[in-house]
Amino acid sequence: MTDLYTLTACSYLQYLTSAIGYLEQARDQASELEVSLEDMVNASLFPDMLPLHFQVITIAHFSDTAMHAASTSMISGPNMDLKLDFQGLIDHLKTARSHIAGLDKEQVNAAAGGEVIFQYGDTILPFTTEDFFLTYALPSFYFHVSIAFGILRSLGVHIGVAHFLGTVRATPSPSLPASAQQLTGAQYLDTLKPLALPQ
Repeated sequence: MTDLYTLTACSYLQYLTSAIGYLEQARDQASELEVSLEDMVNASLFPDMLPLHFQVITIAHFSDTAMHAASTSMISGPNMDLKLDFQGLIDHLKTARSHIAGLDKEQVNAAAGGEVIFQYGDTILPFTTEDFFLTYALPSFYFHVSIAFGILRSLGVHIGVAHFLGTVRATPSPSLPASAQQLTGAQYLDTLKPLALPQ
């Protein structure tokens, strides 16, 4: 049986935590960078791309709302009526993370083998639950996490790969010799953090 919880919730929690972290870094560095938080909310990578506000709303949609869709079998597009300031965007992701952290693993796994139908206007996309996550929701989530990161980096926020990856799920290997220094995810994160410091 598919371990849907590990494939979805665990990955969502890792990258929601990292997205919250780099947004908080941006908030704390805004004054030093002489960029207003309002300008950050409205910033985009290119004039014809949607701004940070859209990216963050969509991050929550393709994680929290997507997980809910596994039980209801239906999902539509992101809620574009939301109007959040910078702290509101951070809180929106914290709420999404809290919802996912509270999910029951067995209930999530019980949704495997079902279906999720995406309907947005006249567009209808039917998926198996696994294909919904692996070919649509998770790739969309990672895309918007990447774009949000890129927007903040383009504004000069000192963030790097450590802030993007967060704490990876490393598992000690019994096949390596005892002398091998096997890092935990947290230890690896510590080795990456200096890469984000201004040179």
